[in-house]
Amino acid sequence: MIDEALHFDVKDANKKVYEIEYDVTYATKWQVLAHDKDEALDIWSDQHKINMSTEDSRDIVCSYSKDYTEIGGCKEIATIKYNKEDDEVYVDES
Repeated sequence: MIDEALHFDVKDANKKVYEIEYDVTYATKWQVLAHDKDEALDIWSDQHKINMSTEDSRDIVCSYSKDYTEIGGCKEIATIKYNKEDDEVYVDES
């Protein structure tokens, strides 16, 4: 079935419509500021965005898309600390 978004007119006569399947898997890492792992996952779940771009043009339309997602884990990588004596906020990665 040809996607309705694919526009053609008389000058496109004798052209063929090709369907190209293109599989992409994204691996991303996010750093989240939170009090604990559960809060980090909640914040990430509420606020992260991945924009899978499927922009159409005159001769190309995306007629199908599916994402493959999996949460690979959540681990602490640093702590934000405050040095009151120096009035300094810093990152402790130990």
